[in-house]
Amino acid sequence: MKTRLFSLLLALMATPGWASPVVTIAQGRVSGTTNEGVLTFKGIPYAAPPVGKLRWRPPAPAPRWPDVREASAFGPVCPQAPVTWAGHDLDRTSEDCLTLNVWTPRTVAGARLPVLVWFHGGGYTAGAGSQGTYEGSKLACRGAVIVTVNYRLGVLGYLAHPALSKESPLGSSGNYGLLDQIAALRWVHANIARFGGNPANVTVAGQSAGGGSAMLVTVSPMARRLFQKAIFESGAALDLPGTRAGDSLERAEEAGAAFGQKLGARSLDELRALPTSALIALGAPRSITSPIQDGTIVPIDITAAYRRRGEPGFPLLLGWNSNEAARFIDHATLAGYAASAHESYGPVASALLHLYPAATEAGATHAAQDLMSDVGFGWRSWSIAEARKDGEGPPVFLYQFDNPPPGANGSRTSGAVHSDELGFVWGNDDPERRWSAADNALSDKMQRYWINFMQTGNPNGVGLPRWAPYTKAATALWFRSSGLTNEPPNRLQKMQAIDAIVRRSAPSDKRARN
Repeated sequence: MKTRLFSLLLALMATPGWASPVVTIAQGRVSGTTNEGVLTFKGIPYAAPPVGKLRWRPPAPAPRWPDVREASAFGPVCPQAPVTWAGHDLDRTSEDCLTLNVWTPRTVAGARLPVLVWFHGGGYTAGAGSQGTYEGSKLACRGAVIVTVNYRLGVLGYLAHPALSKESPLGSSGNYGLLDQIAALRWVHANIARFGGNPANVTVAGQSAGGGSAMLVTVSPMARRLFQKAIFESGAALDLPGTRAGDSLERAEEAGAAFGQKLGARSLDELRALPTSALIALGAPRSITSPIQDGTIVPIDITAAYRRRGEPGFPLLLGWNSNEAARFIDHATLAGYAASAHESYGPVASALLHLYPAATEAGATHAAQDLMSDVGFGWRSWSIAEARKDGEGPPVFLYQFDNPPPGANGSRTSGAVHSDELGFVWGNDDPERRWSAADNALSDKMQRYWINFMQTGNPNGVGLPRWAPYTKAATALWFRSSGLTNEPPNRLQKMQAIDAIVRRSAPSDKRARN
């Protein structure tokens, strides 16, 4: 009897619930954990630590390791200023942060599950793939491999400088965070089959700055053939074409040189020798803390790229929330509203202020929210969808999310603010069970749409309301707990008016019209 019990115990310990799953990848073996049928591998390096002489260089290959590497804990968070919303461990920051995390329902070679590669938001200066919102178990258990990625942030991720451009084999600088994301996609292409994923069925995705990153990656020649579909949630990337805020390599290099002078660094060696804290503490302009159109990694404006006939050619799912900017603006004055618009939008500010007028202080708040929501988050997604509305090429599925979750006291905001959709897509943001049955049902539908899209490039499936592709009828699916409807996007005429302003002010690009 004892022998049988001992044999049974050994057999149980060999099952996924008892034994740590081990996967062999290009760098060596990694040991993960198992919970409720989902296997998780955390903190896997996909590139060498970008420290010392590798600071502000393209990511180098990740080192190999001889023994089994434990992958049961997230890697350090990339350096960033403290933020209250992030929900991750900012006490564990390090420049050695280029790691990714994998959730999978099975690690069977040949399973060929669809793969989601997710870039977190945070304005290119904050966030991490380890945030609780992005815990991937709920999506993975629906039949997909989920990958979340850390990438360099702020001045460590996007500093451009004449000397950095001169030493670079690419002839440019900045955009290191984008290069990290492309390196992560290469890692996925090489290794994800060992986790049950299909390297020929990868969806690149993200929200806010992560959505903007995904947009930029899809127009980069350096990422071609590394993904087959894309999801952009409230994507924010690059300035409006024609504004003076500037995101060119030349202007970013000027800002980077001035930044180095402020720090008293007379050379790249001195810049690279500075402690991380000194770089984070000194405020830096947005042109060296976010992506730029450098002509190499990002050779063309995103919207112009999608307006080229026939490219980029892959299915898209994208959209925005109904009141994005209420997350950032709770009050504006008439004078402050106008000043902010001129600072942000330069030569097109007057036209935008005419489009979003305000006559009172209360009106200024609403106008400021609408302007930022539409210009900062809506127009890019709308313009990409518009480029495909003639029905040529792979389909585009456009959405608007209009279901604010209940707050601590059960109240809901007017309209869904920035990031509100994340809890419904990932299913992780209701620990106190404040959601209604309708909220939970909406979350279930959204997860099914997203998984269907990852699998086939079409979100539609059995038991779901039909989501019509964006065509000349210009419809979007509105996500509300009260019901899902296909109808024209909110403020469609405003999007068209913004586009007219952009086209009048932006430099002509004959390639975009061909």
